[in-house]
Amino acid sequence: MKIPIRILLAAIAFLFIGIGGCTKTIEDAESLYRNGQEEEALDAVEKLMEHEDPKVRQRAVRIAGKVGNDRAGKLLVLALRDASPVVQAEAVRGLGANVYEPGIQPLLEMLPKADPDVIQAAGGALASYGAAALDKLVQLYTTPSQKSNRGVYRQVLLQVGAPASEALIATLKGRSFFENRDTFMLLKQMRNPKVATLMLPYLEDEEVAGQVAEAIGRLGRMGVSPTLDSIKGYKNDPADVRVLELHIRILGKLKDVRAAETLEALATHPSERIRDAVDRALFQIRGY
Repeated sequence: MKIPIRILLAAIAFLFIGIGGCTKTIEDAESLYRNGQEEEALDAVEKLMEHEDPKVRQRAVRIAGKVGNDRAGKLLVLALRDASPVVQAEAVRGLGANVYEPGIQPLLEMLPKADPDVIQAAGGALASYGAAALDKLVQLYTTPSQKSNRGVYRQVLLQVGAPASEALIATLKGRSFFENRDTFMLLKQMRNPKVATLMLPYLEDEEVAGQVAEAIGRLGRMGVSPTLDSIKGYKNDPADVRVLELHIRILGKLKDVRAAETLEALATHPSERIRDAVDRALFQIRGY
């Protein structure tokens, strides 16, 4: 029996209308999110993450990052495996923005083969996680078995910047200055006064104090103001001159005239050890 053409066309039209009603576009997903229908938006996102256009997938992942609940976090972790670096970078930013802790390990694992844009996004994301992620990143950076990937971890740490300083400083113990030279160079390359601010308290730790003083002395102008601020807490304490002397040595090595006034005020310190350190530092700064 032949089916009339008009009935066949009507059936086909109904089929397409049905499909159109069930399939959400990226615009639909964004509208659902704006209207507060987050679960419905995530339903659409989950399907759109398989879309052939990476720009659509990126927008879908961005919605998941905005929703930020546990289900969204799982979708963001899944998006780390996307073939497009653009989508991966969006997922990384979403994980960092929501501090979704189950995403830390997958994020770290993808770094060795990551695109530069993903590396850049990873720095900000891992900084948002704080110590929970940075300790693991630094551990990877310093682990001998990860030597082939060290360059990548170094790039990420530079993107993280000063927040990674404390985790890096903690690795100095039990190693010589020579063994720590790469770490000190990395700290210097971060080019942020906060690096010195975070390092200065370690002058109280005798095991690493000498190396820390040497490292801060190599920071140049970035180390001057933090050291001048820090020395105020020690210059009136005659009980322990060791940390004060280290501050003075740093200022001498930095050779910045801004330190002269502070050093001159210490020229009459009751400790001969401090007075000698001041004389040396002022000579380094002035040349006489």
